[in-house]
Amino acid sequence: MKELFVGEGNVYPKIKGIKNNSYYQGLLQNLYAGGDGEMASFLQLSYQNFILSPFGSSHASTFASIAEEDLVHAKELAKAIIMLGGDPAFCSNQGVWLSGRVVDYVKGIKQMVAINIEAKEKSIIDYKTTIAKIEELEIKRMLEGILSEEEGHLLKLKTVYRAMQ
Repeated sequence: MKELFVGEGNVYPKIKGIKNNSYYQGLLQNLYAGGDGEMASFLQLSYQNFILSPFGSSHASTFASIAEEDLVHAKELAKAIIMLGGDPAFCSNQGVWLSGRVVDYVKGIKQMVAINIEAKEKSIIDYKTTIAKIEELEIKRMLEGILSEEEGHLLKLKTVYRAMQ
């Protein structure tokens, strides 16, 4: 029976016994801390939650819950990066450091949702592309689990956007 890691209500395969692999590490590094990665998404959604919460916006809690799940994704990616011999620094595999510049500071709720939809669509493409490049089954399964949750985030955001029309 496969060992599983259970975290924050999500279930991912426990990655163990994987040899150093700089290619896989680089792919995961971009999903983790690239300009469109999980940490960037966490920062974006957290900012939006901070801006909207004082006004009692129902969208604030939507953004907060997605941000929390993105942080869990980042933690899982960081663990995998370490297992592959990498360092989960806050930068892409090209050495571009993550910063507050990745956040879009728009203030309109409809714009926020549209930006998040676009980011999630790109994220889904990035996960699918990465999954196709990885042969290691445990990593592939972890990424497929995250991809499924990202697809759920996209559906939630699209529902919110449609309700605004």
